[in-house]
Amino acid sequence: MEFDIWITFIIATTIVTILPGPTMLLVVSHAMTSGSKKTLITVSGIILADCILLFLSLIGVGAVLYRSEIAFHLMKYLGVIYLIYIGVKQWCIKPSIVKSVSADSKVKNAKTMFTEGFLVTLLNPKLIGFFLAFLPQFITLEHPLYLQLIVLVITFLSIVFIVLGGYFLLAAQMKSLLLHPKAIEIMNKTSGSMLISAGLITATIKQD
Repeated sequence: MEFDIWITFIIATTIVTILPGPTMLLVVSHAMTSGSKKTLITVSGIILADCILLFLSLIGVGAVLYRSEIAFHLMKYLGVIYLIYIGVKQWCIKPSIVKSVSADSKVKNAKTMFTEGFLVTLLNPKLIGFFLAFLPQFITLEHPLYLQLIVLVITFLSIVFIVLGGYFLLAAQMKSLLLHPKAIEIMNKTSGSMLISAGLITATIKQD
């Protein structure tokens, strides 16, 4: 994998990972009610679910790549459309979802926190489709597929851990700010704009 493609993947993954959504809000909620250290357990559940979803997604990516180069490029441009679509949806989200985050203020045990992190991620029906749309944008057909996928998966999971870690550390210090509707609205519009831009830029990238 070329270095510039890898750097682009890091930037794109970071943008995608910081999107406000159920996983981020769960992490913030757990950090507020149980502390930043215990929230590492929640993040562990999220990472495990991401691993499972990535594996299932990569089976699909591999099947498409080995079946047809035309199918690969079709998948790529469908992915571009999907990125733009979720960017528009992200822009239009209203911050009312925040109200449900702090509903349960009880300190939860480790098993509950891990299970919630795991299930919230695993049961998100958009994630497999998103991975299938996202990963092919950074794969070149001239290099070994599985070496590229290993690099992408390790990079993705590392960034997820770092970003979620940043969220729960911030949550411990800035509880009221992170859950303020206006802050969530700004994050929604900013991240939505970034996704739309990422989709448009990706459409111009050629597969060597």
